[in-house]
Amino acid sequence: MVDISPFKGVLFNQGKTGPLNQVTAPPYDVISLAQQDALYNKNPYNVVRLILEKEFPEDDEKKNRYTRSASTFKRWIESGILVKDDKPSFYVYSQEYIYEGESVCRVGFFARVRTEDFSLGNICPHEFTLEKAKQDRMNLLKSCRANFSPIFGLFSDPSGKIDAILNQTMKNEPFAVIEENGISNKVWRLNDTVKLSNIVEDFNNKKVLIADGHHRYETALNYHKENKNEVEDSAHVMMFLTNLEAQSLTVYPIHRLIKSPKPFNESDFLNKIKNDFFVGPLREDVEKNKIQESLDSSEVGDIVFYVYFGQGRGCLIKIKVKANFISLLEAGEPEELQVLDVAQLHTVILKNILNVDTKEPNSQKYVTYKVDMEEAINLVDTGKFDLAFFLNATPVSEVRNLAEKGFRLPQKATFFYPKLLSGLVINKFES
Repeated sequence: MVDISPFKGVLFNQGKTGPLNQVTAPPYDVISLAQQDALYNKNPYNVVRLILEKEFPEDDEKKNRYTRSASTFKRWIESGILVKDDKPSFYVYSQEYIYEGESVCRVGFFARVRTEDFSLGNICPHEFTLEKAKQDRMNLLKSCRANFSPIFGLFSDPSGKIDAILNQTMKNEPFAVIEENGISNKVWRLNDTVKLSNIVEDFNNKKVLIADGHHRYETALNYHKENKNEVEDSAHVMMFLTNLEAQSLTVYPIHRLIKSPKPFNESDFLNKIKNDFFVGPLREDVEKNKIQESLDSSEVGDIVFYVYFGQGRGCLIKIKVKANFISLLEAGEPEELQVLDVAQLHTVILKNILNVDTKEPNSQKYVTYKVDMEEAINLVDTGKFDLAFFLNATPVSEVRNLAEKGFRLPQKATFFYPKLLSGLVINKFES
């Protein structure tokens, strides 16, 4: 069972801050330095001052980005910039956007979810994590004792029972409406005690698949283990929960940029992969659209990557025989991994050809992850990276299948779009 509960969310007081679109922000891990500056300038109360404070050369253990976030958080509560709701609620959240010419509306709700070890099989991860990111979030959690950004979770509800309750709530006026970047974000309170009880009870027989926020979940779990005597209600973490059967999930691929640990030689690389990969014609005029066209032209079931070497040079490569790579899987890993592009890339090419094992912390510095194809191309062109691998998106069905069996994909395997806004609702620990 998954233990969820309503909570008294801490919300921005729009009477003092101005409209919510001035104080919300994307998740911390997609905010660039330029975006950070823009958010700082947007509004003096933007949540970026909590989730991603600036760093300064004079920072030390007693005064740093985390202590500044904690001080700001305390001050905003004391001055009424942030106000706690009177009643425990689930917070219904919809995001409407256009995808491939069609209108899509993803609906879910914010709830507190009791953390538990993955070994119990109720909360299922699908990606490995990076130690540096977890330490960063742990420092923030220790300083502020609050969740500013929701973890993104998926649950199965084929009958749409929970969705029906959420849709009823959405007939009321939302307390937040944010139109931004082509996405319409709306939030409602759901505090009817009967409806709350029905949803809580329904989750007794459900599992939750973590779509996004693995680092924050593992951080929250570890924080509670270390601090449960002092901060009792840290057992729960804030999640956004949505029905994976609702046909409203959009998943983008996350591409890989590689800085080889050894001097990179394009010819040597191509020679090494020719035994196991079909290597397409090397083009000299590669651009974003041509890469996407090549990936889109692959047949269902093909494992393909587009390799980009910089200065317009690149080619499509395709695995010849998937089954040849079963022997490369680690002990205990399911054969289902052989059909997933991202797993094959990390095992066959990164680990066995480029000597970059992303499961090893020391190797993680050689890989950077980008959703924006144009940005990835530019980073290789400028010499910051030796090459880039462009991928097709990982199907949600495969993610679910492996996660429920207890297996994980390489870190940054999926990008669920759109990202959830930070600052809509805050979960503050009581003790």
